[in-house]
Amino acid sequence: MLKSRILKTKAGWLWFVTGDRGLLRCTLPQPDRGAAAESLAREFPEARSDRALEPDLARDLEDYFAGKPVRFRVRLDESGLSEFQREVYRSLRRVPAGRTISYGELAAAAGRPRAARGVGVCMRKNPFPPIVPCHRVLGSNGALTGFSAVGGVDFKRRMLAMEGVEGL
Repeated sequence: MLKSRILKTKAGWLWFVTGDRGLLRCTLPQPDRGAAAESLAREFPEARSDRALEPDLARDLEDYFAGKPVRFRVRLDESGLSEFQREVYRSLRRVPAGRTISYGELAAAAGRPRAARGVGVCMRKNPFPPIVPCHRVLGSNGALTGFSAVGGVDFKRRMLAMEGVEGL
């Protein structure tokens, strides 16, 4: 059975869904509860709402978007991911807050040094932001590249600044 929770943070409303194997999906904040509820219903219409779901994860997400340091300790359901995605996401989770990595460096860390474009695809499809911190991945020249969250690259810049990355 899939369970979901919509959560208000200082950055907006987000939602997450869990199943028997762990966290299936987490979103970045949206401007209002209605937008969050709509996207949840579109992606997981069968998920049952549970306001008490994953209290530690909810607290970590609230703390993270309040600018507090957080170490996410939730189990991710990786069953729908390719082996490459698993390696990329695991490698990215080792990049600490306040640090960044390029697509090419992340590809090398995941054991596929020539797969920078593939890493870009993984970032675009990341089902676990900010737990898998795709906002920490930059272009090879240090440029903030595309970011699909509401607010785009400006939101990416704010997340990085909140973590202590300056000069972007």
